Amino acid sequence: MSETVDVADLPRTTREHLAELPPTATVVYLHLRNEGGPRTLRQIAYETARPRKSVHRALRTLHDEDLVTCSPRHTEPPASEWKIAGMSQ
Repeated sequence: MSETVDVADLPRTTREHLAELPPTATVVYLHLRNEGGPRTLRQIAYETARPRKSVHRALRTLHDEDLVTCSPRHTEPPASEWKIAGMSQ
């Protein structure tokens, strides 16, 4: 894992964009940014100590705003993995 990023470390346009979203969306965005790799809904909920329903809502909001992307993970059981849009693994 690389250096931890805080809201203040983000580009101004990203900070302004996140400021318009619910607080949980900012928490989830920062968590994904700091993890540096794809995470499942279950992992994000566990690691941020947030309810899965709240995390799911935040991920959908971030996805609708083109801040995160989602891709299927072919495991048993199948799960989607989320990551920051434009970030390489």
